[in-house]
Amino acid sequence: MADPDSRYPRSSIEDDFNYGSSVASASVHIRMAFLRKVYSILSLQVLLTTVTSTVFLYFESIRTFVHESPALILLFSLGSLGLIFALTLNRHKYPLNLYLLFGFTLLEALTVAVVVTFYDVYIILQAFILTTTVFFGLTMYTLQSKRDFSKFGAGRCRSPSFLWIHHL
Repeated sequence: MADPDSRYPRSSIEDDFNYGSSVASASVHIRMAFLRKVYSILSLQVLLTTVTSTVFLYFESIRTFVHESPALILLFSLGSLGLIFALTLNRHKYPLNLYLLFGFTLLEALTVAVVVTFYDVYIILQAFILTTTVFFGLTMYTLQSKRDFSKFGAGRCRSPSFLWIHHL
């Protein structure tokens, strides 16, 4: 199969988005390329969070430091908010936006790592396995699927909230 990006010159795609077009209204090939890029970034974020949490969880000296420094969670949270604000202002400035996204991801990974040090390892392991399984399954489906789910519209938002309310 031909590379989907070879059918669309880069300049024409960029021009389309400069005139108010969105990924949702683009062709299936562009939407699938966008989904692949998003899921690749998400996979790297999950990997960074996993590695950081594992280091914080299994090194006693780090756990002790974290437990003795309650201001860390506040520092990481405020740093994340600052980076979100910076990302909002610089969302179209490549590669600065990627560096800011990496900084945000790192601070969020550190925040999660601090939180997991206060919980039992088996609970964290169970949550990790469940999250990884669902995330991996959705990622693999998204990367190989040719289906277009835009026709479901608001049903995508209502279904999870229905399940959440039903679970209560």
